[in-house]
Parts: sequence; structure tokens; C-alpha cells
Amino acid sequence: MQDSSADLDAIAARIVDEQVRDGTTSPAAAAFLLRHYAATGRDDLREPLGLALAHALALAADEASVRGRAGWLMLLVDAAAIADDDRVVEAARALAGALRGEWPSADGLRDGIASVDACLHASTIVDAEEIVPAAIDELERVVGAAYRPGAGLLDAAFGRQATFGEHVRAASALLTAFDVTGRLPYSMLAEELMQTARRLPASGEDIAAECAAARALCRLAALHDDADYCKAATIASGADYRADAARMLAAQAPRARTASTADAALFGVAQHELMSLR
Repeated sequence: MQDSSADLDAIAARIVDEQVRDGTTSPAAAAFLLRHYAATGRDDLREPLGLALAHALALAADEASVRGRAGWLMLLVDAAAIADDDRVVEAARALAGALRGEWPSADGLRDGIASVDACLHASTIVDAEEIVPAAIDELERVVGAAYRPGAGLLDAAFGRQATFGEHVRAASALLTAFDVTGRLPYSMLAEELMQTARRLPASGEDIAAECAAARALCRLAALHDDADYCKAATIASGADYRADAARMLAAQAPRARTASTADAALFGVAQHELMSLR
């Protein structure tokens, strides 16, 4: 635990030095500062976090990519819980509207799934009655077309099985759909997709995909800790997703120390999620 805490403090220092103070940030870096501040209550992070969120408001408005806008939206929704600033909610509303406006997505397993996940997450602060049905429709359209029972997801556009990262993104969106709707088929399919992902070649040098997978495993571990959920759902017997996530992050820790600041921040967010389970 001490090593993990030291790694997280080092990531915070890197973000403050390299991104906040030079007038910029990334969704991952700002998300990590938000998590680290919430977990530690460090007063010295209050001002850097405020600067990061101010930069986020400016940068999100000009973001061109779908996945980039989804990342900013995720951040702003989480920031709204602690930031007493109407601009955060308004920016989130604008991003959610822009993402929704691109459905049906032409690249569903990448852009579509990322935007659905973010918009469902945003339903806690933005027009839930409108955005949730639309996001669920898009999720079911994308996953329904790609899913093959027992074989995971197929990327029909390229005639191949979806990648490790694509399975992880879909599982994350399905878990968020379960959080929002309470529909067990979503979380059960998410668990199946993560089981499939673990049989696929991981992304190797892609620390982002590994950290996203660890976060999805942490969410499954939390569900398995819920006795009522386990009675109601069909779950993988003998699964220990907490231990799986811990092993995955332990393997990534040395790389995170030398990775880009954004990738190190993704590792830090995942590490915080694992620590929150204990």
C-alpha cells in the first residue's frame, strides 16, 4: 500500500509540473487529480485541480474527436459532484448533445461505445429522460450487431473478432448501462465480454487498454461483493476480479512510472478504483 501511495503522489506531482502549470491538461490527468484530491484531501492539490478544471472547460469546447469529447464529458460529470460551477454542467450538457447528435455511429465499437458510456454517465446531471433511452438504443444497436454468443464481439466492418480494448470498452458501457437502468442482462453480458477479453491478446504496449480493463474488473468485483446481486444474476463461479485487477495493475506499475503523463494518470485512476474496494 505504501508503494502504491508513493506512486500516486508521484503521478500527482508530474501532472502538476507538466500539465497544470504550463496551461493545459488532459481528461486523464484532470480525472486523476480529481480522484487523488477526493481520496487524500490534500490542500496543496486544491489549486492545481481548480486550474485543471478551468483548462478542461476551455479545451473540451474545441475537442474534435468523439473519444476525446467522451473523455471530457466523463471528467466534467465527476467534477460536477464537487465543483459549484454552473459552467461545468452546461459544458457537460453541450458535450452530451454533440455526442448524441452523431448516433448512429459509423464506428460503433470505438466511437459509438465510448460516447454511449459517457452519455449514460452524464445522465446523473444532464437530461436523463432524453439521453438515457437514446444511449440505450445506440448501445443495443452496436452490441447487438457485434455480439456472437460464446465468441464475444465481431467487428463486421473488418471481418474480425473485436480487439481486447474493444471488448473492454463495450463491457464498461454495459456496466454503466446497468448502473443507470438496473437491468441484469447488461452487467451479465459485461462479465461475459470481460471473460472473452481475457482470452484475447492484450494490447501489449497499450497501457491505456490495460488500465481500462482493470477498472472494469474492479466494477465487476464490486458487484460480486453484493450478495443481493449475486443471488439475482448469473455470475462466473470462482471469479476473483479484485485479484485479477490487482495483478494487472502490479504488472503495469513499472511502465506507469516512465509512461507519458496521460498514461500514468490512467494508471493512477485505476489504482484508486482498486484501492477503493479494500
